Amino acid sequence: MKRRLCSLILLPFLLLYAFPVSAAEKEERKWQDETMYYLMVDRFNNGDNQNDQEVNNNDPSAYQGGDFTGVTGRMDHIKDMGFTTVILSPIFQNEKGGYHGYWTTDFYKINKQFGTMKELEKLVNEAHERDLKVLIDLPVTRVSTAHPWTEDDKKVDWFTNKREVAPEKWLGEMATLNLENKAVTKELIQVANYWSEQTKIDGYYLSDAIHAPVSFWGNFSEGLNKDLYLLGESNEQDVNVNKLAAYQKAGLDGMMNGSMMSPLREQFKNVNESSSETPNLLKEVEASWKDPQLSAHYLDTNKTARFTRDIVQENMFPGTRWMLALTYLYTIPGTPVVYYGSEIALDGGEGVENHGLMNFRIDKELIDYMKKIGDLRQQLPALTRGSYEPLYEKNGMVVFKREYQDETLIVAINNTNETQKVTIPAKELANDKELRGLLNDNLSRAENGDFTIILDREQSEVFVLAEESGINLSFIAALAAVYIIFMVFIYLVWKRGRAAR
Repeated sequence: MKRRLCSLILLPFLLLYAFPVSAAEKEERKWQDETMYYLMVDRFNNGDNQNDQEVNNNDPSAYQGGDFTGVTGRMDHIKDMGFTTVILSPIFQNEKGGYHGYWTTDFYKINKQFGTMKELEKLVNEAHERDLKVLIDLPVTRVSTAHPWTEDDKKVDWFTNKREVAPEKWLGEMATLNLENKAVTKELIQVANYWSEQTKIDGYYLSDAIHAPVSFWGNFSEGLNKDLYLLGESNEQDVNVNKLAAYQKAGLDGMMNGSMMSPLREQFKNVNESSSETPNLLKEVEASWKDPQLSAHYLDTNKTARFTRDIVQENMFPGTRWMLALTYLYTIPGTPVVYYGSEIALDGGEGVENHGLMNFRIDKELIDYMKKIGDLRQQLPALTRGSYEPLYEKNGMVVFKREYQDETLIVAINNTNETQKVTIPAKELANDKELRGLLNDNLSRAENGDFTIILDREQSEVFVLAEESGINLSFIAALAAVYIIFMVFIYLVWKRGRAAR
């Protein structure tokens, strides 16, 4: 009898939860869905003192002790911030002092300062267990002047110049490879295939890709496993988006869009800055790129001054500036790439000054915010796959729409020094729905044919167009019907039991 009563008590709840849940089925993961985190292995975290032979913590231009074990130990830090892909700075054998990884002396050997092949494999495995993808920075345009190839008489034509100052002057003199030479191309394809087979990484971040001939990337990509993702680097701020499109058409999957970096930094370094340039650039990318969603956008890299430097020079509070800028970066079309230390607003100029040590004992306000917007980016396909339509822009206040299938989002960012109010005609959305805020719980309903968005100064909001909240009469009626049926059922059981006596 007790068992029967227990079943009767659970019955209405089972019926209630039997109603279908209206949630979109998760689509297959694509590279445009990624949120990427670039870290410098040497500056991230020291997890094993046994490989600290060249470490000198009193010299910022020397190794500081970061290694593969240290990165593995902080994998949850990266995952918890909402990132889905980790990019490692170059991990190949370098000449003495090459903590940054660009002074390559042997592409087939690992940098012992960072650990062993086994430890790198463990890093990749730990990342994959957390559903994180891994890219390695592969610098193919230049090598160290001490690379054995430079002394090989049979490889004279492998170089266009064996000693010239790199575009990043802090790297000093380097040897520039002749990427129009078929033997060089073949060798670099072999290098890329070797590391992908050994470590099971997911692709490559290709340093200075824009300084290589477009034809090289076509041949290079054809020689690799088609599952590998190839992200080309471009730090040229005045580069034309059409030029970048040519690299994607040649075989690179995505490109770091250097043309966006400077306008993004200008837009968010202070309040009341113009927001007009970036929407125009986004429209240019949409019109010219093979896959516009794989345009990678960023605020800084290991080869630029940090974005925090711009903020400090404007005497602004870095945390708020970063929150606004990252909200924009995560919600516009394209793939966001965030440089390590951004989560603590690390400051620094170009070169060594940029490569500060990561500090994990810090205020978590910015980190928590990054997790929040990172989660939204993963949960809302309109942010990674949807159309883009600017709705409003004036002196720092920007509003745009993202749409994908039946999902409509309105992103509003108030980068001004006062409260802003923007109206959107309801006919562009829906009269019988509401805009529900996902970051700060703002709410807007159509009144007199308009939605009105009100945002405090230096605040952002991501609105989802949803059914109006309130009393759901249909749900209440269904629930009442379930309980009526339940009570009738109990009565019949009771009556039957009584008759049996």
